[in-house]
Amino acid sequence: MKYKLNFSSKLDFSSFPVTGAIVAGALRHPFVAWRPSTWPAAPTTVDEDLVLTLKRIFEDSILGEIENVMSDVRQVNGSLEHRGHVIAIALMCALTAISSYGYTGRHAAKFIKRHFHPDYHPYADQIYTLYRNSLMHDWNLFRASVYPDDRKITVEGGSLAFGLHNFAGALVAATEDFLETLGSDAALQRNTLRRYKKLRNSAVS
Repeated sequence: MKYKLNFSSKLDFSSFPVTGAIVAGALRHPFVAWRPSTWPAAPTTVDEDLVLTLKRIFEDSILGEIENVMSDVRQVNGSLEHRGHVIAIALMCALTAISSYGYTGRHAAKFIKRHFHPDYHPYADQIYTLYRNSLMHDWNLFRASVYPDDRKITVEGGSLAFGLHNFAGALVAATEDFLETLGSDAALQRNTLRRYKKLRNSAVS
């Protein structure tokens, strides 16, 4: 796979905010994934450089950060138990952010149907409403649940459930598939370029 995500640390010897805008001075800063003001200017078309830029953004400032938190929790706590709620919220935010590049209007559900493991496809709309909307807007799950393990997505007593490790792995694989597909899908390219340009232009430099 050409765009396999790499969560290993990248060397960065700068001493600036750990996330967000750089507002102290007008010095030129190298590309740092979690500082949108350092992102390269949007190209006129989706090219290899843009796909690699997106890869770095996704792996360094979104999915890699979540993986670091999950790893820290497992090291201290032994499992994701009693930490899974906040991790589930972060995963839904990640799904929303990544899917918004390629899709519009219920973009998370469309992303799941197109790029996730087939196990998740029948439940894409339910994940959008029962997980994404509920966690991001109401902080809690009311008609679904998560487990601190790797169990596959299933319906239990009429309620949808999955393991956080399983969903996190599925999201990583789906992001890789999105990046692979981006090079040959004109509609994805238009949406992605529009989204990237809007985000990059909104950053304080």
